[in-house]
This record gives sequence, C-alpha cells and structure tokens, in this order.
Amino acid sequence: MEFTASCSMEISTPTKDIWNYIPVELLIHIFAYLPLEDRHSAFSVCQRWAEAVSTPSVWSSTEVSFNTVDACKVDMLVRLHWFLEYIEHLKIVVDQTQSLYRSQVTKILDTLVWRSHNVRALCIVCRGDNIYFYSCPDILQSFRRLLALAEEMDFQYIDLQKTSFNLNNDLILWIAFRNPNLHTLLINNHRSGLTVLRPDTIVGVLRWCPKLSALGIHLASFSEDVFHVLLKPSRGPLKFLGIFCEGEVSPIPEEVWSALTERHPKLRVGLEFGPLVHTVIISRFLKPNIPVSALRFNGCICMVNHIRYITDTYFRTLEKLVFYTSASENLNQVLIELALGSENLKEIYCSCPVSPAVINAFLAHCPRLIRCTLKKNALY
Repeated sequence: MEFTASCSMEISTPTKDIWNYIPVELLIHIFAYLPLEDRHSAFSVCQRWAEAVSTPSVWSSTEVSFNTVDACKVDMLVRLHWFLEYIEHLKIVVDQTQSLYRSQVTKILDTLVWRSHNVRALCIVCRGDNIYFYSCPDILQSFRRLLALAEEMDFQYIDLQKTSFNLNNDLILWIAFRNPNLHTLLINNHRSGLTVLRPDTIVGVLRWCPKLSALGIHLASFSEDVFHVLLKPSRGPLKFLGIFCEGEVSPIPEEVWSALTERHPKLRVGLEFGPLVHTVIISRFLKPNIPVSALRFNGCICMVNHIRYITDTYFRTLEKLVFYTSASENLNQVLIELALGSENLKEIYCSCPVSPAVINAFLAHCPRLIRCTLKKNALY
C-alpha cells in the first residue's frame, strides 16, 4: 500500500551498523526502487554502496522526473551518462510548461540517437497545463529523430497515453514500421490538436506488428477493418485493449465485444471517458460482455448508479477505478458494496471525501489493493 510518513528521530549508531551487514544482493534490489536522485546520492555513502548502485540490474528500469525545481539544478544527462547502456525500461516525467525541463528531456532522447543503448520500453508522461496548441514540439521532434536515426532501436513497449503530443498518422505508422517486435502501443492520449488517427493507420500498425498484444487507441480510430484484423486466426492473443471515448460517441456493438472475447479469451479492456461524455452515453457503452479491468471517468458526474452497475457486472475483472463526483451517503453505501465484491481491485481513486467505513472496507476486503486514494470526510 502506498502511503506517506515522516519521522524526525535520528538513526541510532547500532541501526547504522546494520547496513554494513546487509547482503549486496539485497542492497541492489533496494536501490533498483530508488528514484534517480537517490541513486546518485548513494555513490557518496561508501564504496560498498557505490559498487552496488553501479550494478546493471539497478538501472534496468529507470524513471527520470523533471517536475520540480531541484530536477534541473544538475544536468540529468550527466547522472545517466555511464548507465544509459544498462537501461531497458525508461520512463520520463516532465512538467511541459517549463522550457528548461523540456530541454533536459530532449538532451536524453538525442543522446539515445547516437549512443549505443538497450532501451526497449519507453514511457513519456507530460504534466502541467497544456500551453501549446501542439504541446511539447521540442520533445516530439527529438522523439521523431530517435525513431528515424537510432540504428539499434528495437522498441517493444511504447506508452504515450499521458502525453499531449499531436500523434499524427505518419508518426504512428513510422513507429510500427521501425519496431516490428512491438508488443505494447498505448496512444490513447488526451491530444491537444484536432488530429484523429485514421482506422487504416491502426490496421497498418496491427499488420506491421504481429506481436502486438496491448493496444490503446481513441474510439474514433476503431473500425470494422480494425476489428477484422484482430479476429484473424493467424494473429497472436490480444491481452489488453484500451479505448478513450470523448464527445458524442457511438458505443461499440455488443456483437463485436462477443466476437473479440471469444477469439481472445484472456482479453481485458480499459475504458476512459472524457469530461464531455454524457452519463447516458456512458450507460450505453458499459455492456455486460466487456471484460473491463480499468475504468476512468474524467467528468464530474453522479456515480452512484454507475458504481452499482460496475459492482454487479465487472466484479471478476475490475482492477482499477478512477472517478470524480460529489459526496453523499448513497455513494458511501455503493462504495462499500464495491469493496465487498471486488477482490481483484488494485487501484481506486475518488475525488470526494468518503466515510471511514468506506476506507476500512477497501482495506479489509481488497487483498490485492496497492494504491488507494480516498479522503476521509471531516464530518465523521
């Protein structure tokens, strides 16, 4: 369970000595979970820590964040320079409103173009208000150069769903063409422009990437042709399909979902609804034969009836739920019912305060819960 705690007591000398007896293998495992700044600090502790934090496995999965003032006091590329060849999974988080932060990101991406690297998974997350009609053109340009010029590139995982890039058809087709071993492509981002990827672009992606098993797209990019490609007997299993719905949308027919789940029995679906999607349309979209594992509602709507339906329909498959609504006793009651019937739930976020009984219900009855963002109502 994620939580935040603080402690003002000094560490005693015996406690400090314990660290000298911790096996190197355990130190390496611990350091792999540290953010980049803390890994860098570990070098100055002692030679033993410096050797442990320099182990390639520590850097296999690395997250670089540029969303605080401290993030740019030191050039992050300097800290990463000796370890770029060890990184296989790279996640970049950037406050897109700050040009200094964006320039650091472009430095890292540009370095990957000419330097030998083993990055196979790339995730870019843009935070902060969208200040451009086409957001982050500098980062997007560096990403394009990486796709076009990196000789040893073989991405298998690309996650751009939390960017505000203008992901046009040519860019997505180029990603697929250069990376035939791609197994995950998440491009259902909240774009800032008006470009909607054509369905034939998604068809091209599926044909060039036969191993693709996880796909995130906008509902407008889904079509009958996409559906037929996913149903081909020669195609590998589809494990995840993420769909972002916004504006006036028409639900995917029930017979399509039935055919997809029959062809891909292990399929799980993530549905995200934009703030302008009317609650009536949402009700039409949620069908009992969709194996929903993740639901996100970005508009502030009355969730009581939706949560009751989710509890009755998706209790076997639901793993993540995010919603924005107002507090009420009815909401507390349906949330308790959700907790009692959703043993596979891993994450839940509710924007409004809830009763202590709701929080206790999720902690007591959801054994797989790893992230729980619920605020206690001050009235209790």
